[in-house]
Amino acid sequence: MTPVKKNDYLTATVEDYTHEGQGVVKVDGYPIFIPNVLKGEEIEFKVLKVNQKFGFGKSEKLLTPAANRITPPCPYYYECGGCQIQPLNYKEQQAFKKGTVDKSINRMGRLDRETMDVMAMENPFNYRNKSQIPVQFKDGRIEMGFYRPRSHNIVDIDNCIIQKDIHNKLMLFIKEQFNREHVSVYDEALHKGLVRHVVIRSNHDDSEVQVAFVTNGKKNIFSNIINEMIEAFPMVTSVVQNINDQKTNVIFGERTITLRGKDYITDTLLGKDFRIRAKSFYQVNHAQTEKLYQKAIELADLKGDETIIDTYCGIGTIGLCASDKARKIIGIEVVQSAVEDAKENAKLNGVDNAEYHLGKSEQVMKKLVSEGINPDVVFVDPPRKGCHPEFLESLVEVQPEKIIYVSCNPSTLQRDLKYLNAEGYDISPVTPVDMFPQTNHIESVVMLEKQ
Repeated sequence: MTPVKKNDYLTATVEDYTHEGQGVVKVDGYPIFIPNVLKGEEIEFKVLKVNQKFGFGKSEKLLTPAANRITPPCPYYYECGGCQIQPLNYKEQQAFKKGTVDKSINRMGRLDRETMDVMAMENPFNYRNKSQIPVQFKDGRIEMGFYRPRSHNIVDIDNCIIQKDIHNKLMLFIKEQFNREHVSVYDEALHKGLVRHVVIRSNHDDSEVQVAFVTNGKKNIFSNIINEMIEAFPMVTSVVQNINDQKTNVIFGERTITLRGKDYITDTLLGKDFRIRAKSFYQVNHAQTEKLYQKAIELADLKGDETIIDTYCGIGTIGLCASDKARKIIGIEVVQSAVEDAKENAKLNGVDNAEYHLGKSEQVMKKLVSEGINPDVVFVDPPRKGCHPEFLESLVEVQPEKIIYVSCNPSTLQRDLKYLNAEGYDISPVTPVDMFPQTNHIESVVMLEKQ
């Protein structure tokens, strides 16, 4: 029997946060998760759902607010699912994120390693250089914005405080053009209609901006809109149409057509130039990416004669940023277009000590070693699900002196570190980097050294 029932009204003090940024209160040791409350606050709450091991609730009344509580700066915060921790001032956001990494590494993973202070952002707003904006038709008007939490209903917005300013201006302009031209909009339920998403990307100084129209089918109705847009926003140097006619939640389809300008924009990262296409993976926060990559390269402590294998390498960013400090860079990536982009980016920067291989990191790495390549350092930057078990096994088999692990998910990071630690790798202190202020996401970087 649980000590609470659904629809109970109770009073408690918030003791901690979940990794998603929800507050944790306990009733006779039974945890209840409540959004938008801060550690140390006394609240009156309603129990919404009861499971065997934990429950969910909703704050009804704030009895004693925390000193570091603020009014969310975004007017859409309580409707939109894009941000999760805006009631926390920025200092408290850092404390929450450091705590999330620390709990994962030391409480879950029992690795007994120091968690450094979070590498914070000077201005934690208007940082996103990529905006994926769904489009819907409602009550006679076209709306653009972001999804409500756990739904596909759009909150129609005029300004998002974590997107770059140029993105907000373009979003409003495109929305008005769509309404004026009565553009056909995709209906998810009926799988009919044309425009599904608008994706906007920009480089660090907004001198180059790309707009991608994602459509259900290849009909092009954008000529007038593009003319008006480029007149109003001359920094738009690339306009593309991506065709996604599948019944899917995935944003992009396979085929992309260039409608105006180039099919890419160019950005500079730690002195290297990168061409970024509509479907390229590229970190969304320029200032913090430079800090993250700088820290990763610093942890590698390169002397100039190392062979580096850059796994999950994408368009080659981290490896190319390190290329001046190493003898050879070998990138591995499973997405063919990313491999082509990485080769092009190496050429663009006059880097002649980098080569790229298409395939799964675990398979390609073993093949390289069988051909006599012995990496001194392996960079690992996997997706949220962390490293594939087979990849970790091959990493141990290859036995590099150092592994630099960049992670976007503390729980898969601790799992992978635990495995590598048991296989004879010592772990440095973990450095969290705040790539996504106002949200519950946190990036980390850590160095492992063979003992």
